[in-house]
Amino acid sequence: MAVGQERSADALILGGGPAGSTAAALLAGAGVETLIVEGDPFPRFHVGESLLPHTLPLLDRLGVHQTVRDLPHTQRKDGASFVTHDGSKHVAYWFEDGFPPAIPHAYQVRRDEFDDALLANARRCGARVLGGWRATAPRWDGKRLVGLTVRDPDGREQFIRSRVLLDASGQSSFLASRMGWRFPYPMHRKAAAVSHFRGVWLPPGREAGNITIALTDQGWFWLIPFADGTVSVGAVLDVERWRALGSAPEDVFAAAVEATPEVARRLAGAAPLLPFAAIQNFSYRVMQVGGDGYCLVGDAAGFLDPVFSTGVFLATTTAAAAAQDVIEALARHGRVDAADLAPTTALTRSLQRLFFSFIRAYYDPHFLAFFFSPSGALEIPAAIVSLLAADVLRPGRWRRTSRYRALLALARAQRWSVRLGRPLVEPLAAGPASRA
Repeated sequence: MAVGQERSADALILGGGPAGSTAAALLAGAGVETLIVEGDPFPRFHVGESLLPHTLPLLDRLGVHQTVRDLPHTQRKDGASFVTHDGSKHVAYWFEDGFPPAIPHAYQVRRDEFDDALLANARRCGARVLGGWRATAPRWDGKRLVGLTVRDPDGREQFIRSRVLLDASGQSSFLASRMGWRFPYPMHRKAAAVSHFRGVWLPPGREAGNITIALTDQGWFWLIPFADGTVSVGAVLDVERWRALGSAPEDVFAAAVEATPEVARRLAGAAPLLPFAAIQNFSYRVMQVGGDGYCLVGDAAGFLDPVFSTGVFLATTTAAAAAQDVIEALARHGRVDAADLAPTTALTRSLQRLFFSFIRAYYDPHFLAFFFSPSGALEIPAAIVSLLAADVLRPGRWRRTSRYRALLALARAQRWSVRLGRPLVEPLAAGPASRA
């Protein structure tokens, strides 16, 4: 198909989710001509509904904190709760117990409302939005990305020229997929079945607002409550187990619930409100994050696992960093080179290494033995809380994460002590990487 009319923008952003709308609001607010290309109609369903406390300062910076707090389904979240498959072990981590100064809460949000609010804010800041438009191909001038070919809602193709592209396309990871930079994690192949429910049992008191993570055979469940009493429930399973249980997401979900007594108890009187959705192939790494005229932010730059709800934090944090790099580069020399984006690239890789290490540890039953039996020694509970809260940006990160590294060392010692028949702490009967 021939490419017709040509458009242009200083900053072209692919995707209007939290990463794209954050970058757009900051860029447009700084006077940079900004254009968002978003293929899906808003509002729309999306997972990733549990925010982390250290996302809130950026919501303040964007001027949307009050808006998010006042959304119809927003639920205050004071911590995160974890429970074994049979309910025999339970631990709640409270954000107020992190290393000071701790941010004591976050929110659970319906992503249709949250994403729509952030995109509306980007518009208010001056960003233009092309809704229903889809990118079809990048265009290069040597190693420099100079724009995108896009298709409008009527099927006509146009070229949009830009000084910089921020790929905020989420897990479709447009640029990495087109350029062959995206590779799956072969040892971490997961799939999720999810719906919203009414009638889910919730714990008493303020723990009712927490996200709950429940272990199951070769996976785990999330239970995320909203302000109206409805709950998002998802089952994350190894792909092999998914295939063994069936193909339809509702059948896989039902079989996983049946095999998980604690989740079955909580869902005994519940009914789904939405058709079940299947989310697959969401664990991948991206080999190239930035270059001349482009940067990948949020999930477009890689994703491993949703167990610690880091998605929105990583999306908005890396998007804000990229926006700042772009603003400074355009002011400095009117273009955006790979070197200009080096701070965002370094931040992205650093946060991925830290959180991916934490995620992998959660699939280690020896780590989980300590995680479910936290000792006050070495300030390990505070270190866990600070990671769960995403307290990883302010100075002193090495000191805060050193306790986490000590916990990893204890997990290695537990592995050897179990082999010798003298475990340091009581082993778990089952974990997300083992069979119940």
